[in-house]
Amino acid sequence: MKVLNDIEKMFPDASTELENWQTPFQFLICVVLSAQTTDKQVNKVTGKLFERYGDAKSLSNANIEDVKKIIGSINYYKTKAKHIIKTAEIVNREYEGNPPKDVNKLQELPGVGYKTANVFLNEIYQANQGIGVDTHVRKVAKKFGLTKNDNPDKIAKDLENLYPKEIWYKINKLFVLYGRYKM
Repeated sequence: MKVLNDIEKMFPDASTELENWQTPFQFLICVVLSAQTTDKQVNKVTGKLFERYGDAKSLSNANIEDVKKIIGSINYYKTKAKHIIKTAEIVNREYEGNPPKDVNKLQELPGVGYKTANVFLNEIYQANQGIGVDTHVRKVAKKFGLTKNDNPDKIAKDLENLYPKEIWYKINKLFVLYGRYKM
């Protein structure tokens, strides 16, 4: 707990650095796009993306070439374009345009794994269904001896066993900021 408490003192108002989103659906798309890409780069494309395709219905009907053109500056943009359009189709059809609030149902969406699902759920709902582990979280957890693992899913389980469930929502955003700005 000391590590988390010390980091929280450094970043008392920790929150995502993803911008340009106004709805849970838009935030989910931001998190999908952020995999293997900086938040800064995602922020450069999401303004235009959401101006044109601001909800699940409009994105589900998007022309894939147009989406590729808009998000072309982020890593894996071709695959991500397919994923976000298909995710929009499913969210529109099965969830009336609002992403599910269940980690397992979210992971059924294209481009959404354990990390993405939990980053989304914890930032929006403080859901505490798991901990999202990215590069920054992995580095911080290893630096402070909170895990010996390299696999993100195993690191997530180590952190979930270490910290009380009611504060899981804090861990990703705090460790990301520490990893990004203090390491």
